[in-house]
Amino acid sequence: MLVSLIVSAGSLFGLSARYSYESAIGPIYQSLSPQARVAVDRQKVLSSSANKDASQIDWNTYNFSWKQWTTYAEALDSASIQFTPMYDETAKVAAVDGQIQPVDGSTLTVTGFYDSDSSKHGPLGSYTVVDGADLKTDDADQSNALIPKALADKNGTKVGDTITVAMSSDTSKTITLTVTGIYTNDGAAGDPAFGNTLDPNNAIYVSYYTFGSLGLSPTDEDNNTNPVNIVFKLNSLADFSTFESTLRKAGLSDDYTISAPNVDDYNRDIIPLRQLGEKLTPALIALWSVCGVLAALLIVWTLARRGEEIGYDIAMGVSRPRIGWQFALELILPAFVGVLAGYLAAGFGTGPIVAKLTTEVHGTPLSSLIWQCIWAALGAFVVLAIITWIRVACYRTTTLFAARTHPDTVDAATPDATDTDNAAKEN
Repeated sequence: MLVSLIVSAGSLFGLSARYSYESAIGPIYQSLSPQARVAVDRQKVLSSSANKDASQIDWNTYNFSWKQWTTYAEALDSASIQFTPMYDETAKVAAVDGQIQPVDGSTLTVTGFYDSDSSKHGPLGSYTVVDGADLKTDDADQSNALIPKALADKNGTKVGDTITVAMSSDTSKTITLTVTGIYTNDGAAGDPAFGNTLDPNNAIYVSYYTFGSLGLSPTDEDNNTNPVNIVFKLNSLADFSTFESTLRKAGLSDDYTISAPNVDDYNRDIIPLRQLGEKLTPALIALWSVCGVLAALLIVWTLARRGEEIGYDIAMGVSRPRIGWQFALELILPAFVGVLAGYLAAGFGTGPIVAKLTTEVHGTPLSSLIWQCIWAALGAFVVLAIITWIRVACYRTTTLFAARTHPDTVDAATPDATDTDNAAKEN
């Protein structure tokens, strides 16, 4: 029973986890739609610059104007690479006396998102709305905005309040926005793709429609004052390789990196599953080998001691097939209980275990794998029955009448059968 439980649970879990692993590095990985992102290689720029202080470098000089982005987009079209752009643009704004003030005296910024997908890849990463409602990027309302929780807490701003900021280029021109939501960043804010480092506590978010309507985007296509961040959603991994070579040929310098953050995140997420999956095949072979040998030894040990019982049953008139079936049931029934418990444990436990290894792959055993294991168990039961029947069929009835000890070994002091019989008659 114990051997059956171990091998059944281990087999169903191992096969299911191996299928999840093979799917994760195969079909699921190949089906990814890379979200290609161009960013300033800050480490390379610092290493080649005489100034090693990142805060002293004007990263805005590495911004791309809309005209430059258009050049790259046209190059991709010429290479027959289809893509969906997700973009945002950020502008600095000034605080107005008596109005909302930045945290720690830093500069306020306003970022406009093209759509909801773009907001997931903003300059400060993804965010979560903790009060109010998220932006409606397709809404024609020109005044809706999200503000960070730190900024709201400092100024006592609540959802529904209005805030006023000024254009950095002309502080006499003010912008009034209505706070529809308050957000927090999902993770530690890293360096943005372009521009100087943004302060996550002072980043105001609006839709791109609002951003353009308020005049925050320059009308000159050659102007690169505002950091413009574009993420290209591609159709396949093969397109990503072509994407990189196409942009390099179109003039993208080595001061910029090209990456696919969603692919990188996926590969990081499946590392625990990959580490397990690479060991599963040898582990399954070892499991089946060890448990197979152990089961064989248990069967031999069990059936080897049943010779006298077989002879007695035959002498009593029990048929050999009936004896073999009795022995088979004695082995199959506890094995069946172990198999049932093992499959139930693996069936309900595999999904949660794989989920702890990765959130990218659903690890619940497939019905096809379950049926494979069931048929394997039934096959093992048939083999058990055949072994027991062979054991009974090979029993020689001549051993029923064989002397238990050799006559030469009888002790001289032991009375023979005749003396014993005479003594019994006299008594």
